[in-house]
Amino acid sequence: MRPVASTEERSLRGVRRSIPRLTVDDAFIAILIGAMDANRHVSPEEAARAHHIIWSMKRFRRKPGDRVNRIIDTMRTLIKNAGALVVIAAAAHVIPQRLRTAAFAVSADLVLADGTIEPAERQFLKRLAGELCLEPGTRDELVQAMLVKNAA
Repeated sequence: MRPVASTEERSLRGVRRSIPRLTVDDAFIAILIGAMDANRHVSPEEAARAHHIIWSMKRFRRKPGDRVNRIIDTMRTLIKNAGALVVIAAAAHVIPQRLRTAAFAVSADLVLADGTIEPAERQFLKRLAGELCLEPGTRDELVQAMLVKNAA
């Protein structure tokens, strides 16, 4: 027997179908933009870390800057128009299983760049881990590792 979906889940599914098909590159950028704005405030540390994360990731390292900037602009616009929850949910499902832990880890690193975790950021990471189908133990271990890393 299939569980009954909540009204929010049904609504998200309907809107998710209306957004364009995302590439894996689009999905990573969308998730990072969502992480950066999880608490509705982008700290200087988060902005600097986002730049560093994008350019240090193997998938973006050798891509032309104008191409990556177009992806960033497109994902920002899509998030603004369709809503962060919808886009991030769609993005999470595009990320291949083998890259989901990495996507969560870089998002957690970005959220925790300032060495603290606010309630909205904690909620974002919990939701993202659920969308990526990560076990709660894995999520908690990665968050703890990033808290230790960013405390130094």
